Amino acid sequence: MSRTRLLLTLSLLLLLAGTAGPAFADDVIQLGRRLAQLRGEVEALSTELSREEVEHRDQMRSFARQKAELEAELKREQLRLQRIKHETEQKKAATTAQKDQSDKLQPLFQSSVEALRSHIRSALPFRASERLAELDRIVEQHKTGLLTTERALARLWSFVEDEIRLTKESSLQRQTLVVDGTEQLVDVVRIGMVMLFFKTGDGAVGHAVKQGDTWTTRTFTTPEERKQVLRLFDNFKKQIRVGYFEIPNALPEPTR
Repeated sequence: MSRTRLLLTLSLLLLLAGTAGPAFADDVIQLGRRLAQLRGEVEALSTELSREEVEHRDQMRSFARQKAELEAELKREQLRLQRIKHETEQKKAATTAQKDQSDKLQPLFQSSVEALRSHIRSALPFRASERLAELDRIVEQHKTGLLTTERALARLWSFVEDEIRLTKESSLQRQTLVVDGTEQLVDVVRIGMVMLFFKTGDGAVGHAVKQGDTWTTRTFTTPEERKQVLRLFDNFKKQIRVGYFEIPNALPEPTR
């Protein structure tokens, strides 16, 4: 009810209380106070209800925004998954095509490996076991799947380039050789891939000799040959690689 109506009601109650006696008047006054209290409580509840309605509307708007954001995120994820699926299918197709190509290159890889093995075994015995071991590592990595056939062929090509480089360079190094029937660690001077001279720890010198399909060693015994080879080692130790050198004929005999 309005404030005016409340005042009129209280006035009427007070008038009745004045004509009805003291006891009734007290009851009417208490009733008026109670009505005023209830009115205040109603107004407080109304205010609280209005506040909760505003909060509810704000919360609903917030939920609506979150829903819209989640729907947008869902669409982005769906697009991303579609893109990943497409890329996966492309990679799968490329992998299949690559496997087919690898299968076609497999015979070439195998024949190249065998040709290189044959070359190392027949060439000058310069660190042959190490070169064969490097070749075996490429084959093993290809066999276990660490290298595709294409990459394995690329490694073989690098290996061939190293073999070609050996033919163009001369060097002083150490390696194991069988000398006088005993495997020894010796100093060697390699002249390209055509001659290999050695010097043992006790001062013996000689060169690698090809006999048929195998290589062996021969020790120089004449003073002149020993002098020439020792001078060659001395020059290589001094980094003298260019000039005129007199050396024994250590070229392999031509195959008949």
